[in-house]
Order: sequence, then structure tokens, then C-alpha cells
Amino acid sequence: MENVLQDDETVYRGLTPDLDFTLSVDRSCYIAEVLIWPGDAGPNEVEIYVADYMDGWAFVKNYSCAKSGVTRLVVPGEHVAKYLRVRCLSNTRGGKIVAVRHIQIKGLELHE
Repeated sequence: MENVLQDDETVYRGLTPDLDFTLSVDRSCYIAEVLIWPGDAGPNEVEIYVADYMDGWAFVKNYSCAKSGVTRLVVPGEHVAKYLRVRCLSNTRGGKIVAVRHIQIKGLELHE
């Protein structure tokens, strides 16, 4: 597999990909928003999931992304988790191969 989501002009392409991110190994994090920069056929329909362990995904919300430019997905409520999944269901052209240039997750690590 190609190197996924580098901070350069590389584009990740996948067939309806699930992009999983570890937010913190030790502590849960408050998740505020997810920013997505699309490739040439960027995501259109996106679902966000959170979890405290890898098999315990909880659905948060579904979104529609813009065709160009950065899409800002504000996570509603107060979701706290160690992992975040971005599930891309379709691209902006109606197909299933989705291209993503960069994803940024914003939030805070919780301290006890």
C-alpha cells in the first residue's frame, strides 16, 4: 500500500476507504472537528466514528463534503475517544474510489 496521508502533494486513493486514526495511546481525547482536503475525486459522503478500543466503533454523524477546498466537519456534542474513523462512502463524482490529500483532527487530550 502507498504511504497514507503525507503532509505533501501525495494523494491517497482507495475504494470506499475507512481511514483509522489513533488520537492518543494513553488517554482519551475530546474531538472538536475533522478537516479534509480532497484529491481530484475527493470524498462526498463521509461518516465519522469514535472508539476507545479498535473494535468498539460508535457512529457519530454523516456529512457531505465540498467538491473542492477544505471541508470542515464539526463533531457535535462532547465525544471523547482514543480512536477516530473517517469512512468515505462515495466520491464527488458518484463513484466509489475516493482520493484524499490530507486529514487533520482537532481536539484536546484529556488529563486526569
